[in-house]
Amino acid sequence: MRFVHVADVHLGKPFGNFDEDTRASLKTARLETLKAIGALAVDHGADFVVIAGDTFDAEAPPSRLVKRALDAMAAFPDLTWVWLPGNHDSLAAVDLWERLERDRPDNVILATSPQVVEIGTDVAILPAPPSVRAPGYDLTEWMDTAETGVRMRIGLAHGGVTDFGSEDGGLATIPPDRAETSNLDYLALGDWHGQMRVTSRTWYAGAPEADGFKGHAAAGVLLVEIDGQGDTPRVEQVPLGRYAWHRIEVGFFPGNDPVAVLEEALPKDDRSFALVRFFGTGRLGLSELAALQTACRNIADDFHFFEANLMKVGVEQNPDDLNLIAETGALRVAAQSIFEVTSVEGRTEDDARIARMALSHLFHLAQEITT
Repeated sequence: MRFVHVADVHLGKPFGNFDEDTRASLKTARLETLKAIGALAVDHGADFVVIAGDTFDAEAPPSRLVKRALDAMAAFPDLTWVWLPGNHDSLAAVDLWERLERDRPDNVILATSPQVVEIGTDVAILPAPPSVRAPGYDLTEWMDTAETGVRMRIGLAHGGVTDFGSEDGGLATIPPDRAETSNLDYLALGDWHGQMRVTSRTWYAGAPEADGFKGHAAAGVLLVEIDGQGDTPRVEQVPLGRYAWHRIEVGFFPGNDPVAVLEEALPKDDRSFALVRFFGTGRLGLSELAALQTACRNIADDFHFFEANLMKVGVEQNPDDLNLIAETGALRVAAQSIFEVTSVEGRTEDDARIARMALSHLFHLAQEITT
């Protein structure tokens, strides 16, 4: 038996911290993910797909988005999709699940009650659907006594495992040995957005398309193969995400070429599908800091999204840099006065950061005038 384990697609996620174009493309990528999952399942000869919750990001997704999701699954009529509610789209979303039941294509099974779902003659799916966003108790307990005969037993649940916690900060109620105590051949979990092995029989699929700078494993799905009842599953982690998210922090030191250090730290793959949050620390001379700021501005358009935070890069005292602003006169006095308050000694970090920004601005203005 071979199947695809997926979770946490989060269709309709708003991505409110990004500009409009970035938000739109990230939303589109999540819908395209469903099509990619179907194609992958067919290409690998999978018998079915299990979705371990949070297909939608909210309980009331736009009607058009619901239609698009159902259409994506219907496009693979020979593939069965077993669809579990999550905490973001729990059964409390009555209108949503009534709509899905009414409009679902024949190849979609909604796992909305803790009852055995039979797939063919060899497989039994044991779902644990969340009735509300945070049920507060172990929904998988019923699997212990579920009668499935000689079929292979696949548990399907969404929530936190007691040894790992919950991605959304909810109660972690699923025992890490649930697969073993309930005689499951495999327990397919959703909630964590990074792929995670709990035991040889229990896995989080992670999100198929990354959605944050948390440093999770590569976004994708799990391809699971089991030879027979009681055999250990073979689990292949299949990358699927289109966009790569990077949180990068680099320390800078005077005398090193900050632009070369920046370039070395940034991803080299297709940058048009990379989202980067870059954080600088350490100290640089004023001219070096200015060069780094210019490089960050020039390189930003190479990426799908690029944000540089250089607020923690201190200014190294260097009279030559101040000479580039002015060697004498009122402007030199102003530059010297600002420079003296760029240190955090005797002042708040915010005040020192504002001073560094002011000094950098003054430096840029002086360079524009002289050139």
